[in-house]
Amino acid sequence: MKRKLAMITTAITTMALLAGCSSGADSSSTKASPAASSGNSALSGEITFLTHRTDLADTTLTDIAKEFMAKNPGVKINVEASKGDDVLKTQIAANELPDIMFVPGGLGMTRKDYPTYFVPIDELGYTKDNFWYYDNGTGPDKKLYTLSIGVNYQGFIYNKNAFKSAGIDKTPTTMDEFLAAAEKLKAKGITPVDSNFKDSWPLGNYSDGAYSNDITGSKNYQNTLITKDLFNSDPGGLLDGIKFLRNLADKGYLEKDLMSTNWDASKRDLAQGKVGMMFLGTWLPSQIVQNGAKPEDLGMFPVPGAKALVGSADIMYGVTKNSKHPDVAKAFVKFMWDNGNMPKKVGMIPANKDYKADQPFLKELFAYNLPIVEWEALIPEYQDLINKSQIDTKKAAQEYVLSKNPQEVVDKYNKRWNDARKTLSK
Repeated sequence: MKRKLAMITTAITTMALLAGCSSGADSSSTKASPAASSGNSALSGEITFLTHRTDLADTTLTDIAKEFMAKNPGVKINVEASKGDDVLKTQIAANELPDIMFVPGGLGMTRKDYPTYFVPIDELGYTKDNFWYYDNGTGPDKKLYTLSIGVNYQGFIYNKNAFKSAGIDKTPTTMDEFLAAAEKLKAKGITPVDSNFKDSWPLGNYSDGAYSNDITGSKNYQNTLITKDLFNSDPGGLLDGIKFLRNLADKGYLEKDLMSTNWDASKRDLAQGKVGMMFLGTWLPSQIVQNGAKPEDLGMFPVPGAKALVGSADIMYGVTKNSKHPDVAKAFVKFMWDNGNMPKKVGMIPANKDYKADQPFLKELFAYNLPIVEWEALIPEYQDLINKSQIDTKKAAQEYVLSKNPQEVVDKYNKRWNDARKTLSK
């Protein structure tokens, strides 16, 4: 699953210019029927649901759409898998946004842009009292525009059989124990940590704040960076995260050929115990099970030294202003999100506050009894700096790991960051 798109800094300008000529009306006054989940004969129209879950578009998500259509015979739903940045940018330029889509964070879109591209969905019944990360879905006007597909916690997902084979009898809680476990896996011929280095997006946990949030216990470490160097000397900062990644590479604890890894193959390898661990989110284990692992053979532990488990919203979805049938689109959103219907089926932890998790790996993660901290959304100033500096921290992590002079990489990106700060402060 491609969780993040590459940054295209020109896209927001394009979207802003086109927003005024949107053909879809803002139908925030159109009420989605509460009866939509059980069927509503009055609903009629054809809509398109664009998903980032390219692996499930033709299977699980299409099945959910068919279930809804069976209850609402006047409705047709087309489920489309995202084809990436370039296609999405073309859709924006042609004013052809689908009826329901994910927030394209890789195009620089932030919460302040929600009213430009999405319609309010307050009438669907989701509130701060019953839905985690409600604020992440609100715009500057405090109206609700988007919902998270689920809640994520970050840590090391591991194959228990691989650990047993390597003689590791307990999960590491300190960095020394972690490195010792990695050495045992390596000695057994098992790749200790698969980083999916080539694809870059999986490196976000090291370079985009997940490592820093858990190590520091911060609600969002990245929001503190608007007044300091991007890669500074803070204990547990972004620099520490990419140093950790480089240390794993230098010790031979990552995949042998960093630039020829394959995401689908890595999931199979973790399922089969050829890989010991991956540093990603709680969205991953279900995909490893889909690749042949037994749920009881997968575990999860926090990054060694973590002060907290910082939960975060996952990809956000909303109904666009382009929709010609916003009543249908809103009803389908309600059908998918009520009781965590769709998130559960795609292997996520629903953001509905009444959901009780029962996955073995999640019980193990929570058994560490670390404080649970609710992630704070990125402030617009941080996103503005990222856009202005044109920095992709995941690409920066790649450069840092591969460079013969990593300090030069740090200096280069800190200069770009600080130049952007000076420009934006004028």
